[in-house]
Amino acid sequence: MIKKIIFYLYAHLIGLIKIFSFQKKNIEVKIKKPIHVKINNDDVKLHKRLFDFYKKLKLDEINTPDLVKPSSMWQKHINNDYKFLVESYKKEDLDNFSFFLSNFGNWNNYLGIEHNNLLQRYSKNFLLKSFLKNEIFLKYFKIWKDFGYSKNDLNKIATPEHGNQLGAYLDGNFVTIGSFFNQIISNILYQHIKEIERPIICDLGGGYGKLGYFLTKGFKKSCFIDFDIPEVLVLAAYYLLKTYPKKTCLLFGEKKFEKKDLDNFDLIFMPPIEIKKMEENSVNLFVNKNSLGEMRGETAKFYIEKINFCSKIFFHMNHNRIRNNFENNEKSLISSEYPISKEKFDLIFDYPDLSHFIYTGRYDANNDIFMNLFKIKSKS
Repeated sequence: MIKKIIFYLYAHLIGLIKIFSFQKKNIEVKIKKPIHVKINNDDVKLHKRLFDFYKKLKLDEINTPDLVKPSSMWQKHINNDYKFLVESYKKEDLDNFSFFLSNFGNWNNYLGIEHNNLLQRYSKNFLLKSFLKNEIFLKYFKIWKDFGYSKNDLNKIATPEHGNQLGAYLDGNFVTIGSFFNQIISNILYQHIKEIERPIICDLGGGYGKLGYFLTKGFKKSCFIDFDIPEVLVLAAYYLLKTYPKKTCLLFGEKKFEKKDLDNFDLIFMPPIEIKKMEENSVNLFVNKNSLGEMRGETAKFYIEKINFCSKIFFHMNHNRIRNNFENNEKSLISSEYPISKEKFDLIFDYPDLSHFIYTGRYDANNDIFMNLFKIKSKS
């Protein structure tokens, strides 16, 4: 709490200094206003399809094995912050469901998938708005350029606004806080699969599909499979279906998930237990950002064992030292405890995630998220 208060006061001070600094900027930054949007009547058919999808996920959830159920931390998160969405299911209220999909990026509750609350607070105060423009978006932009990009490459991080995402317009290109490093990460991973004509890419706990968007945009053809809990999976399905309306898509419950679906569909959205159906070495790239460290230890082990079996490349970014503590004395694993097969994979890199240092501008031991890439050993 003390750190948050200090940072809040610091943000006001820096915001004030930046207003009077007269520092020349070679890029225009406009913060998007945090207002709710109306339901688009053109999306009625899509909303109905996704509502049926969500209802099937919730019915199937009743029979979900305890092993793959969310941790107590995430279950509380769903009960509190996703309450509006859950109530729309219980009351068969398609209008409320559609309103949530249309505005989840600007929701009043923190959904754990983007920085919506931070952007809401900081965009309503001229000092904090100055801090947001100069110390968040411009700082990210400068770091992003250090990876070899320029203003002319802004289209590479331009991000769809579906779901009323909050962020900023950089010379007219909309970006969220997460756009910069998701693009950087996706480009790093792209180098390892770019020669594959139609790669199979899986994401476990993929949020609302932000990284999935960047991972797939470089390919004319690909198959992206997202395994996640119902409340988040439906957001990813909405976001990516709006982004790629011409791609073929399979939603859980529309048919039985089978091996041939990897050839027939471009987008596939499944509950996590369906990972059991993935065949050996059938996935060119499997990714996980942060969620393995938010699971109970036995749950994380289950998923990693399945990833060991089905993937050729595995990328994850999770905690190296700090655990999450759950109810009943259960704890998360740290990355060194993940049972990743040393017989099958070589470790390609193990680096700290720079995006978690952006607010302090320096290394912060409390932000111990590290990026790890494992690649199947080459046959000699």
